[in-house]
Order: sequence, then C-alpha cells, then structure tokens
Amino acid sequence: MGTVWALDPETKDLMFDEDGILITAEGEAASLQGVRLTLEAWKGDFELVPDHGTDYERILGEPADEEAADEVIREAVFQENSLAYLENLSVAVNGRTLEVSFTGCLEDGTAVSMEVKTDG
Repeated sequence: MGTVWALDPETKDLMFDEDGILITAEGEAASLQGVRLTLEAWKGDFELVPDHGTDYERILGEPADEEAADEVIREAVFQENSLAYLENLSVAVNGRTLEVSFTGCLEDGTAVSMEVKTDG
C-alpha cells in the first residue's frame, strides 16, 4: 500500500503531531485505513472514482437484500489491493445499521482484523 496521510477514524480529518507535522500511515495501518474508508463510503459518492465505496443500496435499499451482504462487503474490502484474503467475515444488518468484522491477511503475510459499524 505504501504511505498515506493518516486520517482520524472519527472525524476523517488529517492528523498532525504536536509540532504541526502531517502524520502518515504505512503498512497495516494504511491498509486498514483504506478498508475502513471504503466500508464507510457509499459506492458512487466519490465522483472522481465512481466504483469506490460499498454498494449499500443492495444491502440497505428498497428492497433490501441481506443475503447479498457478504458478497457486497467482500467486494468492498478487496478494493484495498494489499489485502490477500479473508479468513473470517461477519456482517450483521439491523435496519439501516451495518456491523462488519473480519480477520484476514495482507499480501506481505501480516494478519489483520477490523470492526466497522456504519449507520446507512
């Protein structure tokens, strides 16, 4: 993945150290930040890259297709190129709230895990 600007997971703002220097993320942190941002974005919201994001319309739209949730989430997670595979994936849909947790492995062999909750 390389180096990316670190974003606050709550506010999505750029992060700076106490000296005002922009903080960056590398490796596992950069990869997981990329997955989190993809899971928190609806597909089509970013006009410059219309395929970026998660196709929540399929899961949470009318009519909702909860059976497609695993497929949609896998599609979104693998937009992060450094992710090699998923070992476990849990997707829980409750109304317009979606909770995703997974464990997997990056291309470099690093084991990763993450939990993301989004309110569609």
